[in-house]
Amino acid sequence: MIDEAKRHFETAEPRDDDYLKPRSKLFVDVATSRKSLLKSLRFANELFLRLERAGHRVVIASASEELIRIPSDVLEGQVGGREHAPIYSPRRPTVAYIYGVPIGLSIIETSETVEMQYVGDGRFIRKSEYRKSEHVGPTWSSKKDLPSGRLRLVGYSPFHGIPWSRCWTETSNDLLDSKFEEIVNALRLGALDLTTRLKEDGRYFS
Repeated sequence: MIDEAKRHFETAEPRDDDYLKPRSKLFVDVATSRKSLLKSLRFANELFLRLERAGHRVVIASASEELIRIPSDVLEGQVGGREHAPIYSPRRPTVAYIYGVPIGLSIIETSETVEMQYVGDGRFIRKSEYRKSEHVGPTWSSKKDLPSGRLRLVGYSPFHGIPWSRCWTETSNDLLDSKFEEIVNALRLGALDLTTRLKEDGRYFS
């Protein structure tokens, strides 16, 4: 699955905000820039391997199951909103089947608000990289949300009307690579919670 995702992303074009937009709509639920592509896919691969070694299959959901994908914010400091969600998304969610219950998984490179400086010809660069002596003509600064190089994982309920989610966002000093055991255990607890709620609602489990 990750090898196929890599092929999709390597041929993807970057959007104005530097996030890659695969041409296909069936791809692993990863939102990333080209600069962080290998990091994002390595994390996804290791997470999926950890889940599968524990007996939890990870796949792109079948269309017949009618599972939903929830929007996930990319902006650091924002979780669960829509304002900063990527405008593209895969057609179907990526899910891990834990105790028979699908749990949605989204892996996101977060964005940060960066001060930019205009350098002519319609181009902006980060203000931290701007040197006045290297540019001539009118200039001004503005702010833009750009990929940060840091990852966020969102695990969620892919069922209409039965919300559940857990989110992990890394910092420069606290990487998600150190949290695999915590993540797998939390997803298991979420699956148990969903099992109870789905049975109570008369859905999925008889």
